[in-house]
Amino acid sequence: MGADQKRERPGKPPAQTKRWPPARQSGPHNIGNAMVGLILESLVVASFAAWLVIASVSCFSAYKCQCDPPPIATDYNPATVLIIPVRGVPKHLDALWLGICTQIFRPFRVVFAVESVADRAHEALRSLSGGPATEIVVAGATVQRSQKIHNLLAALGTVQPTDAVVVFADADMVPAADWLSRLMREVRDLKNDVVSGYRWMVPSDDRWSSVFLCAANASIATLGKPRSFNLAWGGSMALRRETLDALDLASCWDRAVSDDLSLSRAVRARTAYIESPPDVLVPTPASYSWQEAIAFGRRQYLLVRMHAPRHWVLAAGATTLPLIGWAVALPLAAGGNKVAIATLLVANVLDHVRAHLRRRVPAKLWGTDIPRRMAWLDRWGTPVYLAFHALIIWSTLFGRTINWAGRTYRLDANNRVVKIESDAVPRSGVEA
Repeated sequence: MGADQKRERPGKPPAQTKRWPPARQSGPHNIGNAMVGLILESLVVASFAAWLVIASVSCFSAYKCQCDPPPIATDYNPATVLIIPVRGVPKHLDALWLGICTQIFRPFRVVFAVESVADRAHEALRSLSGGPATEIVVAGATVQRSQKIHNLLAALGTVQPTDAVVVFADADMVPAADWLSRLMREVRDLKNDVVSGYRWMVPSDDRWSSVFLCAANASIATLGKPRSFNLAWGGSMALRRETLDALDLASCWDRAVSDDLSLSRAVRARTAYIESPPDVLVPTPASYSWQEAIAFGRRQYLLVRMHAPRHWVLAAGATTLPLIGWAVALPLAAGGNKVAIATLLVANVLDHVRAHLRRRVPAKLWGTDIPRRMAWLDRWGTPVYLAFHALIIWSTLFGRTINWAGRTYRLDANNRVVKIESDAVPRSGVEA
């Protein structure tokens, strides 16, 4: 080997090169990157935490709903009038009437309120026989409020001085025999100004549209809330006579669209309370196309956003935050992130526990089971029906127009009806 080749052999680096290891820079650019990374990591952890908290609360609420219900009232029998507004022939009128006729509670009488004698509901109601005393009131067409409220106000004109309790109900439900007795157990407590149940939707067909709507509704029906946060549901609502008189519903419902949410605001204005125990849930058959299901959900949440914005925000958050958790966790878990994998596993366990507990609710109350498709969706399809639920909620972020049972109601900033447009005739099974 020559001398020239020896000179090409790498030698010892100069001493000054020791000062050139890739030193960590502490400039503003790298500090900014570290801060961004820390913020993103914190947001990921926060999304996982919010997701698991909501899933845990949902489990606990379902557990509270499926506990053994307290005994019904048997020694409290005030004279009661049951008011049911009807528009169009209800799809399950025979089942509704059978449920009313088999009520354990007595005495009570029934007042049906219809828009006109031309409505086919009028003739259908006249054909009902047996059961409690029945009266049909013809309210006429509305001019400044929803037709349902117009019918209710006409029916209130039949309340007698001897009526101690007034109960409002929707025509699409199918009450169990102890429904009124359970309401009366709570009405008896003078601390409860209004007692209201909520619908327990049961799909009456095999359409996925009906199943999705019922699953979304079950998440509301089994949601535990403090009494001060309760809202009344007009489909099953009882008031003592003195409470009814104090609320002055003629003024409360003037130019209103929503009977129950308007009443709820009036109750809160009096610093009064609405009691909504889980054992007064009411079975309600549901059969909806996708278009009908979306229209129903949008109407409900438009009304909630206008009359109870805090509840709207709560519903939007409770459906959206778990979806964000799913969207963040899935790609991270696919990349091997152990925290994401653990969060997915825990969330799925909670979903299965919640579905199991919800399945026991109708079994405890009425000895029935959740339909198989609905049970499967609740157990395995949580992110899918949550997305359906959340999209409906967020679609109502803007707007003050309500489409309901063949009429369009336009409301002002104070939730007062300013215009009513009629765009259809009553159909079979439409809501009042």
